[in-house]
Parts: sequence; C-alpha cells; structure tokens
Amino acid sequence: LQALDFLHSNQVIHRDVKSSSILLGMDGSVRLADFGLCAQLSPEEDKQSSMVGTAHGMAPAGSSGAHGPKVDIWSLGMVTVEKVEENLLTL
Repeated sequence: LQALDFLHSNQVIHRDVKSSSILLGMDGSVRLADFGLCAQLSPEEDKQSSMVGTAHGMAPAGSSGAHGPKVDIWSLGMVTVEKVEENLLTL
C-alpha cells in the first residue's frame, strides 16, 4: 500500500498491479515492480482513458472508460483474494 500511496500522491497510476509485480524479499520486505504501464496524471486530468493491464485483475472501471488511482486499489484487492485462496487450498 505504501508504494501505491507514493505513486498516487505523485499523480501516477500503476495500471498493472498483479501477483507477478509484487516482489517478496528474503527479509519479508515487499516491493512493487513492473512500471511499464504507469501513467502520469495531471491536476487537470486525474483519470486515464486508455485501457491497458492484465485482464484478470483489471477493475471494471479500467475496462469501461476513464479511470484513476482506484483501479490500482482494486487490482491489489484482487491479488490479495488470489493469494488468500491459494493459501486456503494448500491447508
């Protein structure tokens, strides 16, 4: 969440948050990677209209028109659900 907060406070949206773009360090640290689809927003235009990203974790707003930082939060939520489900299956 800190990485997304930093991006969003600098008017940047990641647009492709998925499990493969979240890196876990041996020390338990978590890093966000894969910034190739980031978009710079402006104060005048706080949404993007281009549709990019991985369809599986894409927010409904991301596929239906203009979208902003909320798409990253949605995608992070999808990754969280995915990881919880994986862990439940291995119990």
